[in-house]
Formats: sequence, C-alpha cells, structure tokens
Amino acid sequence: MTLLSCNHPLKDTKNALPLKFDTPRSFIKNYGVHDNNKLFAFVGQKIWVQPLPSKRNSSDNGFKARYAVLEKVFGDFPEDTIEFVAYDHYGIPPFSESKNVLLYVSADSGTYFQQKYMYNNVYRTKDGRWAGTYDWDDYKHEYNKGTKIKPVKIEIVEPISFPLRKVNSHGDTLTLSMPHRYFRIIGDTAFAVYGNYVNDLFILKRDGYLTARGIFANGKLVK
Repeated sequence: MTLLSCNHPLKDTKNALPLKFDTPRSFIKNYGVHDNNKLFAFVGQKIWVQPLPSKRNSSDNGFKARYAVLEKVFGDFPEDTIEFVAYDHYGIPPFSESKNVLLYVSADSGTYFQQKYMYNNVYRTKDGRWAGTYDWDDYKHEYNKGTKIKPVKIEIVEPISFPLRKVNSHGDTLTLSMPHRYFRIIGDTAFAVYGNYVNDLFILKRDGYLTARGIFANGKLVK
C-alpha cells in the first residue's frame, strides 16, 4: 500500500517555455510573429487535444490543443478559441482529462505554450462562478507560506468526489491522503467542500510557481 497526496505535484518550476523544442509551426495555429504574450490565464473548455509527431531524443511528449475561452482571468487574447502546445514527460497531459480547466499559457513568436504542468480543474458553482477544489500543491509552495488567500466553502453544481483507493497497473493499492478539514470523507470517497474561486487560484499560482519561474515578481508581471 502506498500513500499519495491528493494532487499531482508540479514539476519543472524553473523552465517557463520548452525552448529546447522547435516551434511546430506546421502543426499549430500561429498568431503572428510579434505575439509574445508573457502570460494569458483563462478558464477553457476542451475542444480537442492531439499528439504531435515525436521528436528524436526528446524526453517529453508533445501535444497540440484547442480550447474555447470561457473566461479571461489574466492577460488578454482577442479570439474566443485558442490553440497551444503542451509538453508532458509522463504521457497525456492530465488537464486534458477534464472538461473545464484554468490554464496558463505563454506566447513565443506567435505560438502559445502551456506553462508546463500548470493548471487547475474548475467547476461551475451554484452562484454561476468558476471554482476549483482545495489544492495542497499551491498552498504548500514555499513562496505562498505567508499568503492571505484562504480556502472557502464552495457549492459546486455537481458534487465533486475523489476515490481514496486505486489499483495501479502493477496491482499495487494506492491510498490517497486528503485533508479532512477541506473534504468530507464517506467510506473510501472524498467529497470536495472547500476550494477557491478562479481569481484566488490564479493569485496562488502567480505568487508561487509563476514567481519561481520568473514570470512574476512581487505580484507584478516581469517585463
């Protein structure tokens, strides 16, 4: 039996863009060579996610994605859909498994790239807003130790639950550890009770991982 945390940890916190890769201009929509948007954060709904041709000696899997822009959280983008490239060392990007996500992308000469491993699953609340469940990875980041953001009770339209026990491909039983004060535990299932709305989710990423990557400093975008 293995004990795991409830969230997939973010990695590669120093590298903002996969600059070691050739820009796949023949596979992804280009928005203009002068488009170098440092960061665009938005609530998106998946239209499609497709694998890119594999590159020799690459340790990452490349994917192209097209998402509908449901809500702009930071930065600007003129269209109601966006195409971007995502790289993942472990296979299919986990964000693609969810219908709606808060995504963080940056442009390099017209091609948008996902900030690697960075996203939040989000859900509609009963008052019509977007929110995500409590994310331990963001709160435990060393830059967020003094954050003023606190988890709040969220009422999601469709209750969100997580199984506490899984069996992996090797037949091992994995037990997920969920903080009881933020989830209601019933048997082997955890139901989300606390979380944050998208603006606060963004602030946690901004002051934590995005600051560690040099995208922000003291809450402001680095020019």
